[in-house]
Amino acid sequence: MASAEKLRENLFSITWSGVNCGLANNEATVMDLPDVFESCQLSWSRIMKGQQILDLNFVVSKTLKPTNLQTMSILATNNGVKQKMKLENTKWTTTWMLTAGRNNCQYCSNFSTTSFNILIDLTPDMEFTVKKGAIHVLDHISNLWKTKTLSDVTFRCNDKEIKAHVMIVASCSPVLAAMFTNDCKESYERIVDIKDFTPDTFSRLLRFMYTGDASLETDVTEEGITELLIAADKYAVETLKKECAQYLSRNLKVENAARFLVLAHLHNSCVLHESTLEFMSKNAKAVCSLCVYSGEIDGENPKM
Repeated sequence: MASAEKLRENLFSITWSGVNCGLANNEATVMDLPDVFESCQLSWSRIMKGQQILDLNFVVSKTLKPTNLQTMSILATNNGVKQKMKLENTKWTTTWMLTAGRNNCQYCSNFSTTSFNILIDLTPDMEFTVKKGAIHVLDHISNLWKTKTLSDVTFRCNDKEIKAHVMIVASCSPVLAAMFTNDCKESYERIVDIKDFTPDTFSRLLRFMYTGDASLETDVTEEGITELLIAADKYAVETLKKECAQYLSRNLKVENAARFLVLAHLHNSCVLHESTLEFMSKNAKAVCSLCVYSGEIDGENPKM
């Protein structure tokens, strides 16, 4: 029997419990949450070498906002073992090894019971859902970024000056917090020279501290997002760094895979490192055929 429930906005859980009793295949239909799923089918099959495969195929209701399958995150748990499901064509799938003798069926001793818990996150890049009661606070902070009212620090980046508020940027960046709370000239002069990032990149970094919005899907180039990730890493703005890594992971290509792997290594991005390695393992021949591969990995970065 399979059932589903809504945990929060865009986050759903499906529970499927049952006994295989020697059947090679099992199927179930989720009837709950018709306003979320137009259809939702589960299938389980046992294959050779003691492996079991779980497939999930669903269609999101048209009443919800348009959802990109590529950006969803689905995690399945079987007898305490968690696995991330992968998208293959239009269905999600994952594989486990069967554990002999575990949870034996009460009707026969040869096959074990099987239960699954599936967590579906339609918007995994969103860290939290803002409550209505907090919206006015966020609006006021965002307004400070726009108006610069009572700003008390100036960041000089090339020929551009960017006004900000020490309390806000220090609360978002441990690096800036240390700068303003220790015996540094910046803590007295309240002027910070930025020499390693463009005005646009550093302005985006500061704006994220005020608004939580990086606007990566709109008008930022791949090069711009790469520089923004580097800036987020330098100033320890981990949420922005993760958001940039997730965006780059969704835009992996043979031409940029080696470069992204180096980027992930140099700036300690586990998200980008894992997704890039997975992409390269699937496209190893094409990636290795590029001359840039040996240059970026072996030449400039011997540790890689």
